[in-house]
Amino acid sequence: MVRLRRSRAKDRGADLRKVLGSAELPAIPELVTTAIEQVSAPDCDLREVAKTVGLDPGISARLLTVVNSAAYAPRNPIVGVSQAVTMFGKNRLESMLIALAVSHAVAVEPVPGFDMTRFWRTSAWRASAATTLSRRVDRARSSMNFSAALLENIAVPLLITHVPGYRPIHDAWRGGDGELEDLESRAFGWTHFEVAGWLFEEWDFPPTLRDAVTEAGQPTDAHVEYPVVRVVSSLSAPRAETEVIEETAARMTATFGLDLEEGLELLASAKTDGAKLAQYL
Repeated sequence: MVRLRRSRAKDRGADLRKVLGSAELPAIPELVTTAIEQVSAPDCDLREVAKTVGLDPGISARLLTVVNSAAYAPRNPIVGVSQAVTMFGKNRLESMLIALAVSHAVAVEPVPGFDMTRFWRTSAWRASAATTLSRRVDRARSSMNFSAALLENIAVPLLITHVPGYRPIHDAWRGGDGELEDLESRAFGWTHFEVAGWLFEEWDFPPTLRDAVTEAGQPTDAHVEYPVVRVVSSLSAPRAETEVIEETAARMTATFGLDLEEGLELLASAKTDGAKLAQYL
């Protein structure tokens, strides 16, 4: 695997535009950015966050859909944004705002051979696995790990759509010719993890989220600050599902000391939860 180079902050916007060429950069609605800033503030007032979210009908509707889904199963239907915000809570709300906004921002036209439904299903599986694993080994950063695991591959559909020559690299990875980040680095000098980090910089997302995503592409023997995200990233591997699950469970054992059977059960449960989440992304 490659070691990612760290671009200076002032260069990231230029790097991103160089990669995507003349394509219009995906944008996060200003109201959503404001809400994310509000909810991440130390003196966060969820009532004020609810007022901001309520000004964006699209995000409001999607939050209400998610909070009333089987994934949350409230006893009574949640009919107002204020109720939804309260039920999510501060940390989970930030994660869901980021997830819903990004899934909308990077919506792309269908690309032959690239299955967006599968992409989001795998992403949601990683996110659910990260959340469950975090409850056992990194509870304080559970929500951040959720967001990073969900979005670590978010640049891939944009790269397939807008970067000439990227599709063969992605196809080679799916064919088993090597790690995607290695193939990208040799062909282009950057990786999709880096591009995702530049996107997060463009969107003014929390630096911790950017760092956790870019770390997911680091070598397995490198020290990282967000090991949960890196461990579950192997769920993206283009191999037989049984092999991927066994590999990820083994990484949980090696990194966190989890019993192998416990890891296998965690991943099976996370797959079910992820499938529910993926419906709303």
